[in-house]
Amino acid sequence: MTTKNGWAQPVQKTLLVVLLVLSGLHAATASDHEYGKVGEPVHIVVGYQPYDTVSYSAAVIRGLALWKKFLPAGSEVEFQAGLQGSIIVNQMLAGKQQIGYLGDVPAVLVTTKTQQAKVKLVLNTGFSPGQRCNVIMVRADAPDFKTSQEAIKWLNGKTIATPKGSCADRFLGNVIDRTHIKPDAIMNQSLEVLSTNLRAKKLDAVALWEPTASRIGNLVGEGIAKYAITGFPFDIPDSGYIAMRDDFMTQRPDVVKAWVKMEMEAQRFILDPKNHLKVAEIVMGQTTGITLRMAWFSIYGAIPVAAGGSPIRDEKPFVFDDRVHKQLNSIYTFLYQSKVINVGEAPAGSLDDSVARMVASEAGTSLPLGIIKAQDIAYAPK
Repeated sequence: MTTKNGWAQPVQKTLLVVLLVLSGLHAATASDHEYGKVGEPVHIVVGYQPYDTVSYSAAVIRGLALWKKFLPAGSEVEFQAGLQGSIIVNQMLAGKQQIGYLGDVPAVLVTTKTQQAKVKLVLNTGFSPGQRCNVIMVRADAPDFKTSQEAIKWLNGKTIATPKGSCADRFLGNVIDRTHIKPDAIMNQSLEVLSTNLRAKKLDAVALWEPTASRIGNLVGEGIAKYAITGFPFDIPDSGYIAMRDDFMTQRPDVVKAWVKMEMEAQRFILDPKNHLKVAEIVMGQTTGITLRMAWFSIYGAIPVAAGGSPIRDEKPFVFDDRVHKQLNSIYTFLYQSKVINVGEAPAGSLDDSVARMVASEAGTSLPLGIIKAQDIAYAPK
């Protein structure tokens, strides 16, 4: 889809089509699924995005088989990888996945589809100052901008691509709204397509997320694009969440608590500097085309200051603190005003971090769990 008249209209049309498709899905209820009795082995399906740093904790859980440590003996966990959050949203609403790892925009969207299924957000997997999904990159032969503001002015009259309905799409819309720039065209393209079109020099800029940004970038990647703008100078953070179907949570509170416990262990593993290389190895092993250096840089490396790099790469609040609520509320409002969703705030009970708070309290853990300081590229694995 292409537009020469700004951002809101194409996003509205694209997402409305997605939502209309979702409205036709079977509204799965608790009676459709039997997860066994408390304490019994369980079989669950988990949707995650190994091509998104908000799912790296799921990659760690899978790579280290942590679920065998926490779930009832004999349980089975099937991990289903998705390239974009909308795929996981569809699967959860259709009752084909019980747990989903999502970026902020699809996380908000899934909570509003209560006619298809009730889905809750139960904890935070990452909260960054716009360093994960709030990323705009320009083609490799673009000027070397001294500031993000220079890069924004350059985007006037240019052709930009982003996956519609994603967190990167939302950030691009925020930037356009705030700066009043007028790109010549905004293309709706998947990560694979926009990467191909950048190589062919058919695009001037792209809005996307890590680790694809690291993959196509000039710092540790293919060199077909370079970082230009992030959410940090705009004070626009990005974040990730674990979503769970309410029927699953009601039937198996023991499994819910166990998963939250293992998620805490996985996040601590990611935060510990002695595990940084291992995390990169795990991510590399669950993706295609992502090298060790790319995987490491995507969550630990420092984006250049001139391109909006922050001293903090990521943070792990774990629960929904005031900052997380503020960011989520802004997304509900933005999507409502864009006529993408029909509610302007979170449906009652859909933001439920009570289990996460209980687990943290029982463990005597202070929150947030920790921060990831952005590290110079010199520390990247060779």
